[in-house]
Amino acid sequence: MNVFFIDRRRFDPTVPSPATRRFPFLFVGRLLAKAAVAGLALCAWSAAAKVVFDFPLVVTQVPVRPEVSTSGWNPQRLVRDDRFDGAVLSLIASDGQVRVLSEGFESARDPNVSFDGQRVLFAGRKDHNARWRIWEIGVNGQGLRAITPETLDARSPIYVSTLFTLNSPQPWQTIVFVGLETTASETGLSATSNLYSIKLDGGELRRLTYNQNQNVDPFQMWDGRVIYAAERYSHEPAGAAGRVGLFAIHIEGADIEAYGGERGERVEQMPCATVGGLVVFVESESATWDGAGQLAWVEQRRPHVTYHASKKDGAHRYRYPSPLQENQVLVSQRDARGKGTWAIVRFDANTGAIDPVFGSKDYHVLQAVAVRPRAQPDGHSTVVTTADNYGTLYGLDCYTTDAVRTGRLAPGEVKRVRLIEGVPATPGVSTSPLSPATPRRLIGEAPVEADGSFNLFVPSDTPLLVQTVDSNGLSLGTCGWIWVKPQEKRGCIGCHEDPERVPENKFVLALHHNSLPLLAPAAERRTVTFTRDVAPLLLRCLEAGLLDARQQPLHLSLATPADLQAAYQVLTQGPDALVEPGRARTSRLIWQLIGRNTSRPWDSAAEVKTPPPNLSGAHLGPDELQTLILWIDLGAAYDAPATLAPSGKETAEK
Repeated sequence: MNVFFIDRRRFDPTVPSPATRRFPFLFVGRLLAKAAVAGLALCAWSAAAKVVFDFPLVVTQVPVRPEVSTSGWNPQRLVRDDRFDGAVLSLIASDGQVRVLSEGFESARDPNVSFDGQRVLFAGRKDHNARWRIWEIGVNGQGLRAITPETLDARSPIYVSTLFTLNSPQPWQTIVFVGLETTASETGLSATSNLYSIKLDGGELRRLTYNQNQNVDPFQMWDGRVIYAAERYSHEPAGAAGRVGLFAIHIEGADIEAYGGERGERVEQMPCATVGGLVVFVESESATWDGAGQLAWVEQRRPHVTYHASKKDGAHRYRYPSPLQENQVLVSQRDARGKGTWAIVRFDANTGAIDPVFGSKDYHVLQAVAVRPRAQPDGHSTVVTTADNYGTLYGLDCYTTDAVRTGRLAPGEVKRVRLIEGVPATPGVSTSPLSPATPRRLIGEAPVEADGSFNLFVPSDTPLLVQTVDSNGLSLGTCGWIWVKPQEKRGCIGCHEDPERVPENKFVLALHHNSLPLLAPAAERRTVTFTRDVAPLLLRCLEAGLLDARQQPLHLSLATPADLQAAYQVLTQGPDALVEPGRARTSRLIWQLIGRNTSRPWDSAAEVKTPPPNLSGAHLGPDELQTLILWIDLGAAYDAPATLAPSGKETAEK
């Protein structure tokens, strides 16, 4: 049967409420017959036959408002800022009946259907100035209720499977959603977002992720894990540029891991898992305001090595895939030149076939989801509690690492691990725009065993960076943001190891003893700044002749605030910079104080000329030299922020 569009403003004998008259919708079956009898012209969206399903769809429809959507978006951002002002959530029945589910809302978006096919979660707001909240409503339009609090800006909800502990009387069910926060991201270009969970009755709000950037698009796979898209940046200064990639966690936030590797384009988002064993997502080489791009997928059996890209469709762009059957997905498609509106098509990853489903001339149609029962993913048993504030972090072998470092670290070179906290900060409060947008504090250091293993108690629900450290106190490598949930036992096989690697069958030395505590209270965690800690040491070095003004540009008196900021810029900026923030071992300031080139073979700065050997750090005590090294390895902050934002844990508890 061919499916067409009728302008409901001209003819609709079955409209259930005045709200539905605002939209031209898909009509099938008897409504087409009525229209034909009435002699009305049918406006076809496409000449091709449309796909007809025996189940309803719920979609988001956004009014076409040229230029409004892109206003205020910074093109340097990696994560999209798609707008849904005035959007409506609508249920399209298989017989063509249409019902608006979001009556009474100024805007609604992000539908997700319950496992029994009877209820819908969505993000909605009652007026333009209100925060987005998560709501639930029956597919019959009854039982509307709010789930998340008014104080938290919430989007992209999903139903997830049951969670239980060994002593819980029965499993319980939660939802997972994206919570928007006011803390600054690592780039300082925007606020952050993280995944949260909450019970359906609105109780036990918990933050799940602690990445210091944007975390969006949760989707639960059959095995119970939640995949999502996360904005990440290398903490090696010469590392790859930032990207948005796929990650996975369990539904209580434990066991963070990369999912899908880095074989695709720079921005990968909007993932969904198909019944046929694929994870389909939207990718693009550069960020766009609405996240549009091409379709790609990985196989769930080996996601790190099975990347596939669809045949590049230069004529169209895509957004918001959702699973249908086998390896088919519903997805929004639009002309790549921006002509026309977003409309729903069916894409088959096995064959590459694309079939039209549903569209409108007056509205962008997005986020189509099938309304039908579906299999509930596996439940999850957890040891995570809300009563504790620490977990376990252990590593099996620091020398098991990426291809760049493998074979270039001699046994015994890694002496310690350094644990660093990322401190949430309010955007714009740093005294210098040159300081990292995410301030960092040293939690502590611990020894590494002869076999490269370590075993630590660490603060839970805290953004953490882990650095391996050599005998000079210089960082050898820095991981991306990780976290440990309360009472979680999180293990690493190595440092930046192959994600498909399995651990060797041996009982490492660090597991022969109890975990070493790195649990310094927040008030005792150390910050190192240029103005307070470093400038006085540099002034002493200048006065003692350790830094020769003729061989490097630092020749200011450091006596006034203007001198301090100018000196900081000279140290950290430009081709002649003496400091590479985040990497002391390649910083020429450290070379001059230690008296040799301390870079490693895998460093891009290794070709820089070695400083004269007569420049030595002998006049600085070991603690003073370590202060300078730590300052650089922590990011070379100019000054501490005037205020710090509340932590995610504090936000969740409000």
